[in-house]
Amino acid sequence: MKNRIFLHGLNLALCGLAVAAFVACGDDGGEGSGGAGGGSGSTTSGSVSSTTTTTGTTDPTTTTTTSSSSAASTSATTGTGGGPQSIELIDDMEDNDNAILAEGGRVGYWYTFNDETAGATQNPPPDPEGTGETPFTMTELAPARGQSTTAARSWGSGFETWGAGFGFDLNSPEGTKAAYDASTYTGITFWAKVGAGSVKSATVMISDPGTDTAGTVCTTECDKWQKTLALTEEWQQFTIPFAELKQGGWGTPAGTEQIDATQLYSIQFQVGVAPEFDLYIDDLGFYN
Repeated sequence: MKNRIFLHGLNLALCGLAVAAFVACGDDGGEGSGGAGGGSGSTTSGSVSSTTTTTGTTDPTTTTTTSSSSAASTSATTGTGGGPQSIELIDDMEDNDNAILAEGGRVGYWYTFNDETAGATQNPPPDPEGTGETPFTMTELAPARGQSTTAARSWGSGFETWGAGFGFDLNSPEGTKAAYDASTYTGITFWAKVGAGSVKSATVMISDPGTDTAGTVCTTECDKWQKTLALTEEWQQFTIPFAELKQGGWGTPAGTEQIDATQLYSIQFQVGVAPEFDLYIDDLGFYN
């Protein structure tokens, strides 16, 4: 088992986004990315299949889950307002390693990134040298969210330029980041919350050839497709169509009106400048 996390501190920023009293503003660039051997840690995870029924958009206490060794997919209803009819899990976090689920041709590994403000702290910490000494690990939930017992989490304080975040590449075997075709899906869905004392806003970001250095459009100011979320200390499910994602408006234009879902590179979550942050993400998947 390889356990390596790699930070490329290039081209990640946000500007002009605000939710409530929070504003995330970007610098000239700073981008996190990772992959086995040349990115984040490399750990093999098995396939998981689950079927989940939820009864609202807050933390479910009556969630029923069954598992098998087939493809990771979930049927869900989210109560008033509707929601995803089918979900293919990218990661349910329950295997407690730093790899996303090995399903649908996806190979990726969780990593953290930040603006490198002197004296600031982030956990799990970035591992710029890729030594594997501090691989990304999942956080045990107390209390559990229904039958979910662990989640992806990053927390810290003191970042003063554009903030910090965490995420993964969708297709990075042996350290080479490649595009992943997600065009058969409508968007992404996940559960999220913040810890006590945390800033109550975060931005989900997805990159494609026009918004990632792996493409041919941007080199230093890659302005990812994104959506800013208002969060609370209670779990909420977010269902975000690809069509709702917009660039932040601060960097290189992608050259397209919408994200190119046939060629996705990474999914990341970022908090902006704030005294404290503590962000949890759970049961992340593509949906239709």
